[in-house]
Amino acid sequence: MAGPRLHLILLAGGQGRRAGGGDDVPKQFRSTGRGPLFRVSLDAFLTLDPATGFCPSDLVLAVAEPWAAPAENALDVLDIPWTTAPAGTTRTASTWNALTRLSDRFDPEPADLVAVHDAARPFASADLLLRVARAATRSGGAVPGIPVPDTIVQTGKEGAVYLDRTSLSAVQTPQVFRWDTFHQAHAWAAESGAEFTDDGGLMALRGHPPEVITGEQANWKVTTLVDWRRAESLLK
Repeated sequence: MAGPRLHLILLAGGQGRRAGGGDDVPKQFRSTGRGPLFRVSLDAFLTLDPATGFCPSDLVLAVAEPWAAPAENALDVLDIPWTTAPAGTTRTASTWNALTRLSDRFDPEPADLVAVHDAARPFASADLLLRVARAATRSGGAVPGIPVPDTIVQTGKEGAVYLDRTSLSAVQTPQVFRWDTFHQAHAWAAESGAEFTDDGGLMALRGHPPEVITGEQANWKVTTLVDWRRAESLLK
């Protein structure tokens, strides 16, 4: 009997303005030596051996309307079923739009898994997705995290509060969750208008805190112009 499927959502709806570059092309659609940045972020996951049981069965790309056509052109060569969903005004809204499209198009089962990845993280490995998916299978949800190297200070009216960095992790994507609880949590967020910087935060608030597994130091996010130039150099 076939096990749960792994559905993949790639979020590519941001405007990417902090990455600079002197043009109006969002960072996730800029060209690299390996194609558009969002394709680089996707392609490693598609190399997973189907024998693992966690090769993505399908893809939903959340994308803003002006970039839908070029994105679709870049996806035409994929060997898995795919579709696009309109980007929302927030990250949480984009994920909900993608989940709605996923539900309509790919008919997920309650025990299926959903992986959500940021298009601006082009260096996540297939092994990372595999490890996060395996953790989500046993715990219902998992996110990768890496130790925080810097001293972190929480500022406020009472002055600076120094946090114990040994108990802190910087959370990454891909993040993987069981379909039924994940969809329910996002339905609540859509109805209430709640916004989150990642899906693990939403799941924790709704009573399903994800398991945090070891992430990858190389899985950094392209945010600034310096990041873009570094990524461009590595992808030549």
